[in-house]
Amino acid sequence: MNVRDRLIQALTPLGYEVRLQGSYVEAEPLPETFITYFILDSPDGSYYDDQPRLSYIRIQVILYSKRMSVINTVPSSIFTACRNAGFIRDSRGQDMGFEGEHYGWMMNFISTERNT
Repeated sequence: MNVRDRLIQALTPLGYEVRLQGSYVEAEPLPETFITYFILDSPDGSYYDDQPRLSYIRIQVILYSKRMSVINTVPSSIFTACRNAGFIRDSRGQDMGFEGEHYGWMMNFISTERNT
């Protein structure tokens, strides 16, 4: 299972739509609360015989909601869901401010992938 599928599988039980950042089209109505993600980068590491044996995939997850009560409570559930799925928290998160009617909260995670 690839990293995107693992992330979506981990976050879907929270009950919010999970989509790739930027995949909503302008005419599409946005849900009251939703989660987006995108891969920041995937540097190689752990070399042997000049070949990378491991990749570190950094993923940014953003929670958007019209309700501040969701912004104040759901990030801890996202952290727990991602940790249980094997992701490593790379930040404690930060405010993204308003995007239209939605407020955003951003957090980063790392996943490792063995190169064969």
